[in-house]
Amino acid sequence: ADRPLLRIPKSFAQLQALNGLLKKYRDIYPYRIVVCYVITYLFLQAFSLPGSMYLSILGGAVWGVPTALPLACACVATGASLCYLLSAALGPALLTVPRFRAKLDQWGATIAANRENMISFLIVLRIAPLPPHWVVNAVCPHVGIGLAPFWVSTFLGIVGVSVIHTTIGGSLDEMTSADDFHLISWRNFFGLAAVVVGVLIPVGLRYYFGRRGVRAPAEAAITLEEEEEGAEDVVLAAGPRAAPKYAKDARLVLLDDADDDGEVFAPYADDDEEEGEDEDIILEAGPALVLKPAGQ
Repeated sequence: ADRPLLRIPKSFAQLQALNGLLKKYRDIYPYRIVVCYVITYLFLQAFSLPGSMYLSILGGAVWGVPTALPLACACVATGASLCYLLSAALGPALLTVPRFRAKLDQWGATIAANRENMISFLIVLRIAPLPPHWVVNAVCPHVGIGLAPFWVSTFLGIVGVSVIHTTIGGSLDEMTSADDFHLISWRNFFGLAAVVVGVLIPVGLRYYFGRRGVRAPAEAAITLEEEEEGAEDVVLAAGPRAAPKYAKDARLVLLDDADDDGEVFAPYADDDEEEGEDEDIILEAGPALVLKPAGQ
């Protein structure tokens, strides 16, 4: 009699009927119910079939939000990873089509531009309505995203939506129609916005400190150049010592051992006198030498 009720819910009435059936067998076969729930969830996610939202709501109704929330997030992340692996195995054949290759190149350029903030970028993709999740699952293995960061980003990115779904499931017994779901509300909107802001905070901090890290070495290099220029200016200001022949133009220096009369010693004065004496010496020409032949 209960077999017709075992189906993936597609309406509020089917969801209510399946909720009552699972609660009926929850205490009798607790582990079997969990296994069936997980297998069904993985199947839907692996092949990107509709119905995941109803399963998350059903999980909140059967086990409550504290248990259903991590369970639903783990099922979504694992099921999406199965889709990831299927795309990695079967996707190369489709990449020979120029249209798919062009789209993939565009995705690759976007991923490369956000390589430093990969986890945050993928989390925002999970929260945003576009692109569809199945597109993200199929493209990620072909643009250099590993399975581990893919699973983590999917788990964290689906938390906000799963909180809404499981919370609705927690009050499923009090609902009388699908209008009581209230999926679109200001509360849910601000909740998802808070999740997005929380995800983008590490990106902003990394960008801020990254700019400061680049600016500090640049400022240090400029300061070092200014110091070197200042040192060169000091050396040039000192200038070389005047040559002896230009001693008359050199500045006079008062020595410590000057005479009591305060005489000032002019450097290189003796050298000038010696130069003057050398200049007064004139060599006169002597008598011419005549060579005579031998024997004369």
